Amino acid sequence: MKTRLNFEKSILLLLFFSFSVFGCSDEPLIDSQLESTDSKYVINKNESNSKKGSMFHFTAHLSGKNEVPPFDTDATGQAIVRIAPDESWIAYKLIVANIENVTASHFHMAPAGANGGVVAFLFMNPVAQPSGPANGVIAEGVITSENVIGNIAGDLGALIEAIRSGTIYVNVHSTNKPSGEIRGQL
Repeated sequence: MKTRLNFEKSILLLLFFSFSVFGCSDEPLIDSQLESTDSKYVINKNESNSKKGSMFHFTAHLSGKNEVPPFDTDATGQAIVRIAPDESWIAYKLIVANIENVTASHFHMAPAGANGGVVAFLFMNPVAQPSGPANGVIAEGVITSENVIGNIAGDLGALIEAIRSGTIYVNVHSTNKPSGEIRGQL
C-alpha cells in the first residue's frame, strides 16, 4: 500500500512539474509557426479588421454516399483546398482511390444534399476516353478569377465566400457514373 502511495505521489509531482515547465503560453504564434501547423484557422490578434482570422484550409472526403442520389461505389477521394492569405488564388489537390475512367472533376455550388452548377474545373480528361484505374493524385493546381465560371463567373471572392459557407462541393465524374461517382462538401 505504501509503495502504491509513493508511486501516485511521484506521478502527481511529475505531472505538476511537466505542466509548470511545458505549460501553454499566451504568446501569439508568429507567421513561421502558423505555416508549419495544419490548422484550419490563421489568427492574428493585432489585425482585427484584416482578412486574417478567416478560414484558409479546407478538406473534403469524397464518396458515393455523398452523391445526390447516393451511388454505391468503392471509390473514395480527398480534396485539399488552400486559400491564399490575400485571397488572390485558391490552390487544390485532388486524390482518388478505387475509381476507373475519370472524365472530369469540378467545384459545384450547392449545399449538401442538393446538386448545383459547375463553378470551376479541377480536372478534364482531354480526350474523354476511358483512362483506366486511378489511385493517387489526379489533379492539382491554382484557381484565379479567370478560372471561375457559371453563375459567379470571374468572381473569385464569391467562390471563396461559398467555400467558407459550405456551399461548394467537389464532384468526380467517370464513365461509370457520368453525373458524378464521388462527391464531398468543402
